[in-house]
Amino acid sequence: MQKLYLHIGTHKTATTWLQHYLGKNSDKLNDLGFYYPLTGRVTQAQHRLGQAIFMRTNPKAVLDQIPIWERFKREIERTRYDNIVISSEEFEWVMHPKLIREFLPNVSIHTIIYLRRQDDYLESLYGQQIRDYHPRLTKTVNQYIAENNLSFLNYQNLLRRWEEASDDVTVRVFDKRTMEGGDIGEDFLKCLGIESIEGFEPPQAAVINHKASLDMEALEFIRQCNRLKLTAVQHDQLVARMIRFNKVIEAVSEKSNRRLLDFESRKLLMEKYKSENSAIAKKYPNASQWGELFAPIGPDVQVFKQSEAFNQLDIIMKASSLIKLD
Repeated sequence: MQKLYLHIGTHKTATTWLQHYLGKNSDKLNDLGFYYPLTGRVTQAQHRLGQAIFMRTNPKAVLDQIPIWERFKREIERTRYDNIVISSEEFEWVMHPKLIREFLPNVSIHTIIYLRRQDDYLESLYGQQIRDYHPRLTKTVNQYIAENNLSFLNYQNLLRRWEEASDDVTVRVFDKRTMEGGDIGEDFLKCLGIESIEGFEPPQAAVINHKASLDMEALEFIRQCNRLKLTAVQHDQLVARMIRFNKVIEAVSEKSNRRLLDFESRKLLMEKYKSENSAIAKKYPNASQWGELFAPIGPDVQVFKQSEAFNQLDIIMKASSLIKLD
């Protein structure tokens, strides 16, 4: 029986880096008896497989007759490898993963999931949604929290869905202090049973530059610019410029460690999910090293204060110095 190792994210846990790592080293994986399929890939991740499930009119319907899943089944049936690896954080949004098990009855499913402490995840996802053309957030982080359903931060619900659909589930905490070698690539390989990273090469920096972290001032400037009617091309050019400037600044000055949420807000957020996190830590004791699921929150960070005021003329003048607006 084939084994399907299904890496489902979550989002903001270095998934893009890991997927390019797997794609670049697919030949090495082959040498070790693993196969990284081509079907459903967007760049190096099998995003279209997950999207084909939850973006349907009826996401509860069986997967039969979905062309991309039929192609995926044919691809893995024709390969000589017994160990199949796919990776996409889009599977995080699949509400009925048992459909995959029903579609692949002769394949054992081994789900691998990385969890990030909720306050870190929320801030990182919020920042990414400022940088992405869709949705191009203009809200402050506090407005974002107040106006959005944050049910995705309840990891217990996510795990329950995938436990029902899997032969086994591996839970890992996304934290350099607890990952093998402090590296998600090495940690993930160990989840597959691969003990050595010898021969594996890291992906080129250029392919993951668009995911690079930004200083708070740079992120705030993009948020303000999101109020302008920019095209997708203009927006992407603006973000690319800010990433380049940010790298120059980091090269000549110490990296800032500021946060968007203050200590009390982060503490309150984590308290909301305390019982669920404790239950996960008890069920998956190898997920981390702290007894509890995540490392405790430290109060020793500066808070960046976002501005609710918006000077349109000032933002237009600054943006026009970076990109062509007309």
